[in-house]
Amino acid sequence: MKLIDLRKAHEGKFLTYYVADYLNKDNKVKSYEFISRKKDLTIDSFGNTEAVGVGVIPLSLDNEKILLQREFRLACNQWVYNFTTGLIDESETPEVAAKREMLEETGVELVSVDAVLPPSYASAPTSDEVMIIIIGRAKGEVKESIFVDEEISAKWYTKAEIKELLASGALMSVRTQIFLYKWVNE
Repeated sequence: MKLIDLRKAHEGKFLTYYVADYLNKDNKVKSYEFISRKKDLTIDSFGNTEAVGVGVIPLSLDNEKILLQREFRLACNQWVYNFTTGLIDESETPEVAAKREMLEETGVELVSVDAVLPPSYASAPTSDEVMIIIIGRAKGEVKESIFVDEEISAKWYTKAEIKELLASGALMSVRTQIFLYKWVNE
């Protein structure tokens, strides 16, 4: 495919909607819609690989529990299970952002980082947003989120509870579902 045009269709407060025109294998124009956190994409700057957010997979110190959030996600109009996620503030490292987001959203402290995964796309079919996934150890009692515009409840889950949650058909993000499935089936 060859990119031939890129235009901004709508600019919101946090996301910008773009339309990219490509020539496909048959040399026909295909228009593709996507969103970006960048407000000034051009043909030359299109193709984001810079991480703007973090996702945190917090395990208990003894590896017997995992911290999971149940959050009302406005885009889905549903309660969705997921790990803590958030944007990386200017001058923050992904690790610092992960610790801050965990405290803000759950009250739980991320005490160590076991792995920092390479950047990956949050939802490649719909967005150019790139995230860093942090896997670490956390401790503490869950507290209510400090954000009034987000409805989040967090809980420490055992593997048996996660198996029940997966079997129940609870809605969750793809990354969360994949990791949880792997964790309970190790």
